[in-house]
Amino acid sequence: MTLRVPPILACAVLCLSSVASAQIMSGMRNQPTARDLPTLALDTNVGTDQRPTFRLKVTRVEVSTLVVDAEGRPVRDLKASEFEVYDGGRKQDIQSFAAYTYNGGSIPLDTVESPIDPNVTNALVTNAWSSSSRVIGILIDDLHIDARRTEKARSAARHLIGSLAPSDLLFVGLTSSSTISTAGFVRDRRRALEIVESFGGLRLPDPTLEMRQTPQTFSNPLLQGMRTPGLAASEQQRGMRLEDAYEAIARIANAVREVGGRRKSLVFLTEGSSVGGSITSSASLSGDTTGAMLDALAAASVADLAIYPMNPAGLDLPTDRLIEGFTRQVDTASEGNTRGFGGREVAQEDLSNVITQFLQAKNQLRDLAALTGGVSLIDGNDLSGAVDRVLRDASDYYVIGYEPDKEVKGTKIRPIEVRVTRPGVKVYARKGYMPPPANREAQKVPSSLSPSMRTLLSGIVPVDALPMVVQMIALGEVKGKMRYAVVTETAGGPLVDGLDGDRVGLEQAILSIDGNGKMANATQKTAELKVGPAQVQMLGELGVRSIWCIDLAPGAHQIRVATVHQQSGRGGSMYLDVTVEPGRTSNADALLALSQTPKPTAFIDPEAKKLMAAGGSQE
Repeated sequence: MTLRVPPILACAVLCLSSVASAQIMSGMRNQPTARDLPTLALDTNVGTDQRPTFRLKVTRVEVSTLVVDAEGRPVRDLKASEFEVYDGGRKQDIQSFAAYTYNGGSIPLDTVESPIDPNVTNALVTNAWSSSSRVIGILIDDLHIDARRTEKARSAARHLIGSLAPSDLLFVGLTSSSTISTAGFVRDRRRALEIVESFGGLRLPDPTLEMRQTPQTFSNPLLQGMRTPGLAASEQQRGMRLEDAYEAIARIANAVREVGGRRKSLVFLTEGSSVGGSITSSASLSGDTTGAMLDALAAASVADLAIYPMNPAGLDLPTDRLIEGFTRQVDTASEGNTRGFGGREVAQEDLSNVITQFLQAKNQLRDLAALTGGVSLIDGNDLSGAVDRVLRDASDYYVIGYEPDKEVKGTKIRPIEVRVTRPGVKVYARKGYMPPPANREAQKVPSSLSPSMRTLLSGIVPVDALPMVVQMIALGEVKGKMRYAVVTETAGGPLVDGLDGDRVGLEQAILSIDGNGKMANATQKTAELKVGPAQVQMLGELGVRSIWCIDLAPGAHQIRVATVHQQSGRGGSMYLDVTVEPGRTSNADALLALSQTPKPTAFIDPEAKKLMAAGGSQE
């Protein structure tokens, strides 16, 4: 194919990205060695004839365990012999033990720019070293954050996002949104910041404060006393909002349930619910809300998800709510009547109720942390320090594996206790586990895709057994949608390692998911490359390229791509968040610059071929 020489600017831009890509691809390995990074191996063999399998019986249990000294600093030199694990009160034999110490400098992702703008062609993203990355989630409980503390919550979330290393995998969600299962843990900070900047606090006043703020009452003999209009409806709203918050935690936990070999940390940014009882005291909770609370705790425990509650209000007191919520009101309806239509005095029972509701909100958050192996960070004003604690805990921990000596049946949580024989240390670990529920994918994908593609595309964390680099190039607007070229480059080392014969078979797939969880652009392709000795060396050094074309409507989308090496069955996946805005400038000329970086190519979408043949001009 003869290509017209591309514009110098487009070539220069893409050459920069190609240099970065080459640096990443040349440094990719199946797994970093122990000298480079203390990583934990994951079972990422998803052969084309292998259907996704999920454990219905518990045959092995992993417990990520954080051990700190009296100052809260991680203890890094523990040996397996210093740990004891008790399952249902019975001491277990430890089958595997790994100490994890995060070293971001050993993960060479500094050449990858966070995709601030999806139209920038050097905005590369990669799944490399996903199995060695920290997994951090932020759940912003906008349903229980006061509107006046929206900016404080945003500031804490911004600080956390800004403190992450390029290799960290991140998820950001809101409790008011039900689309958590459609998202993944990615390295794209742009979309995360968009969510942070878009939310606003929606917290309802506490019950006692609401009665003080709306003191008008009516007398109804049938109700045998005075009642506040609308209070029952708002109480119902509080219960429903608390259920939504717990269900959001459960959805995240269920999504990361199959992600093993690492500590998964969830920052729960919230002020708590005034009607939320703790696990030991479910006062003021309906049966549905109590069930949602227990389900969330069970799901987090099963998934080994460590929850870190963080309060944007800082170190507050119950009397602060009285001061914030209302000023002392004096009855003006009738002299001597302190409970008339005009208002009422702050009675002793009011103060007692405010204190009770305040403690309920605190205790439920402390329970979430204690029962899941996290740390409660609600009792302090230093949000930056709290963020640093989360990242520190996610950087130094141990993963212990054992096989229960007694089969786990039913849905009852089996208690776990992890002990360390060294004196003067404190242990944080989940308190129990249970058999996983029936098989369900974190993200539903079309049944038309092969089992291996379904496994890779339905996950919550990218798979790095087959390292990939992905970039997107805007090609212009087509019938109200923006057309993109999705350029994927798969590392060649795993493809030629142990090559038997002259054939390299690839299976690849792509799909997009919009902000409502609707899928589109689901396409699957297979390719077979015939390689000679010289080509084997080139393929091993440069990897293999594929170019897809997809059309996206305006709005937020997640692009998921996956590749499987048919000979070895090893697979990799990559998730990329994109926000499409109408009227974006086409950068189709950048496709031509790909000819300046020759690379073995599995396939090129016909639409991309047309543009390249036409010299980059959109028809």
